Amino acid sequence: MSQSAIAIEKEYALKAGFLFNFSRYGEWQNLPDNATSFTLCSPDASFINVSRSVLSGRKVNNLPIKNVEIAVTTTDLAQCNILFITADTVEPWLEFNRPLLPNVMVVGETDHFIEQGGHIRFFLSGGKVRFEVSPDQLKLSGITMSSKVLRLGRVVNN
Repeated sequence: MSQSAIAIEKEYALKAGFLFNFSRYGEWQNLPDNATSFTLCSPDASFINVSRSVLSGRKVNNLPIKNVEIAVTTTDLAQCNILFITADTVEPWLEFNRPLLPNVMVVGETDHFIEQGGHIRFFLSGGKVRFEVSPDQLKLSGITMSSKVLRLGRVVNN
């Protein structure tokens, strides 16, 4: 495995950890009572493979985390609780009509991702992974985020 592939894998592992914590400190207002899993989705197979490994055995609200590689289609997105759009998969996201996705936290890592319909965006600063979050955008999808998380990120309003 090349050095850059190892670096990407490490970065994905860190981001999977962030997504786990977002799921722990987020509140989905309309989750079905009969849910059998908490679903983390991404169209990026590499990310999903890393996420499966890092989050194996973890639970959110007593529900096991299910990692699913999806296509950016309305049907596939309907099964997601969290959607992660990587830099490698942002094009299908931008080409998608991006209707409001109720109960789906949308996280990305490219410039202007929040303006492109996302709720949370990862960015690198000083060699560390940081994030910015739009509580207003989250609220439109029926999700609220704990103030504990909001204090750690950069809050943006638009």
